[in-house]
Amino acid sequence: MPNSSKKRKIPRLQLAGLVIGGLVIVAFTVLGILWMLSLKTPERLAAFEQKVEALGPGGWLLLLGIQYIQIVAAFIPGGPIQIVAGALYGPLGGLSVCLLGTVLATVTVFALVGRYGRRIIALFVDEKDILKYDFLKDSRKLELLVLTLFFIPGTPKDALTYLFALTPISTGRFMLLSIAARVPAMLTSVLAGDSVMQGEWVRALVLFVGITVISLGGLLLHKKLKHFFAKRKGGH
Repeated sequence: MPNSSKKRKIPRLQLAGLVIGGLVIVAFTVLGILWMLSLKTPERLAAFEQKVEALGPGGWLLLLGIQYIQIVAAFIPGGPIQIVAGALYGPLGGLSVCLLGTVLATVTVFALVGRYGRRIIALFVDEKDILKYDFLKDSRKLELLVLTLFFIPGTPKDALTYLFALTPISTGRFMLLSIAARVPAMLTSVLAGDSVMQGEWVRALVLFVGITVISLGGLLLHKKLKHFFAKRKGGH
């Protein structure tokens, strides 16, 4: 009886995690839409543009630092930062600051894990999450997993960076694959922010809604993939 009770609780916990994750995504999207709508007034849009110009190069460096900390900290959502990057610096400038921050943070994470191992991971990643991805250690298809998990919207990419740093994959190879997989979602967020500044409200709204829908779908797919690989490992 105790075992069957425990088995019944597991799906409920997974469902609760999925619901919470979905609500977080929806909340940030709603905030993004409200921010977008607040800039629809010409006066507010002009005031925002003046603030951006006043920041100068220092603003770009500040955003780079925020992007860097967001990945190293591993629990701060990156979507809003990418949207702001697009709004402040356009598609190319916004994407470049996000990519550079990602590269610097990835190198840092791999260096920290290489030096301190699981001790440093425990500071940023919950022990339960470490156990859920235990199958990564024994996988012979690490490169495919990097591409898959980092391409799917809604996956905990920053926490996964710490976990992949424990595997045999090299820093350079991981960086190349993970960043290539991150770019589509990153570019979508950057374009959403840029659309706001260009006054293309319909495109901005479509992108915001699209990000939400795709992220929720990604959460479901991510859950199924974890179950599949964990079951496969258990079978061996």
